[in-house]
Amino acid sequence: MRYGHEASRTALWARFLGVVATDSWRPLVEAHQLTFTLPPTPVAVPVARHRVREAIAAWPTVLAMPEAVDTVELVVSELVTNAVRYAGHQPIGVRAQLSGGVVRVEVSDASRAAPKPALPDTDSEGGRGLFLVGVLADRFDTAPTDSGKCCWAEIDAAVPPSAGAVSASAPPKQRSCT
Repeated sequence: MRYGHEASRTALWARFLGVVATDSWRPLVEAHQLTFTLPPTPVAVPVARHRVREAIAAWPTVLAMPEAVDTVELVVSELVTNAVRYAGHQPIGVRAQLSGGVVRVEVSDASRAAPKPALPDTDSEGGRGLFLVGVLADRFDTAPTDSGKCCWAEIDAAVPPSAGAVSASAPPKQRSCT
């Protein structure tokens, strides 16, 4: 297990806070899909990160691109952190789905305020989360829902046909917030 002691500590806190009820609790996992809800507390971040990493690491397409697991894990961490920080006291929904070589991560919360990606001052200790999501994800956005909003990001996890081959005519892919 990658996290060792951290995973055990996270699981203990999650069980204590009621995130994981009993052995009968199971997230929805169908056709490379994972859906679960978390309370809007700081412990939601490592719980979400661990659950998503554990699920997607076993998906066949993602196995071909192990760095995609790390990318998805960091994106989930940043999106859930924002939801915990700004969503109030309503549960946070987390969803990960693999479709056509793309891992889509969605984090839903009760806040209707759309997040604003920005570069923080160099002295700021926070405020880089959405900037990181924009750099790491191939696509990301926010969509209003009936109960708040859904922040989503997509990470291409399929190995391109010419993986490893570098073309002199094609510049490297650049990811940005726009």
